Amino acid sequence: MSTAYVVISHRQPDQVLRLARTLRTGSPSCTLVMHHDDRHVALDETALAALGGVERVLPPTPVAWGWTSQLDMLVRCLRHALDRVDFDWLVVLSGQDYPIRPLETSERELRERPWDAYVETVPVEPPAWSRAEPDEFARRYFYRYRAIRPPGPALRRAVSAARPLLTLREMPWGTVLGVRGRRLSEHTQRGADWLTLSRAAVETVVDGDPVLMRHYRRALMPTESYPHTVLYTTVGMQLSGDTRRFTRWEPGSPNPAVLGVADLDAMLASGNDFARKFDPDVDARVLDELDRVVLG
Repeated sequence: MSTAYVVISHRQPDQVLRLARTLRTGSPSCTLVMHHDDRHVALDETALAALGGVERVLPPTPVAWGWTSQLDMLVRCLRHALDRVDFDWLVVLSGQDYPIRPLETSERELRERPWDAYVETVPVEPPAWSRAEPDEFARRYFYRYRAIRPPGPALRRAVSAARPLLTLREMPWGTVLGVRGRRLSEHTQRGADWLTLSRAAVETVVDGDPVLMRHYRRALMPTESYPHTVLYTTVGMQLSGDTRRFTRWEPGSPNPAVLGVADLDAMLASGNDFARKFDPDVDARVLDELDRVVLG
């Protein structure tokens, strides 16, 4: 069985390179598909080339988090893998992920188990027809958004009065105005970005419904719903809801906590393949400790 690892990153190139080296050492025959948004910092091309078996997705897509470009980038990486790499399984990782058990064990279990994909699927219901603020996930996936200039008080009042037809969202890169759209799927799903997919599942996502794709290109956080909905609604696709990832969340936080040595026992006891997220500037020793487990 052959495995491809898609690594998506935009910062901390030394950490990304360390992840790539660990993947190569733990799985000598794997292919690394690397997409790095290099607008702020570049990867060491010479060091990457020295690893062998590295596919660079070039030129990199400039990614705005939670927007169309993030979905375009993901689909482009999956298509690149289909076109250029002979693989049976594909694992999508961020530059802040790291394996927490030997890759040989993880890859063997992918081969032995009956699933086509490991992907979280949580149903998303349409927003109610009321003036109340819609559910967060209904706001993301049942509205069609476009970027607008910073709105003044008058526009904000008008949008509030027009609920649930209109909604405003503040993103890290600007403001977007959403218009409620029709429901395109009876089984809209959401889940984590980080996917483990068989080749058949990758083909399903890349060749998904073009009407649904057009809708999600105007949604927010589309990578957290488009692949999940396509796979969930594909007849015969066997899905495990286990993402095979370890994360720790602080109460009320929208993002997973940075993991450190204090989390080692919980990580290793979880039975998962990968954990996120790590930051050597916060705790560098935890990666050294994981290397003892992953690489022996």
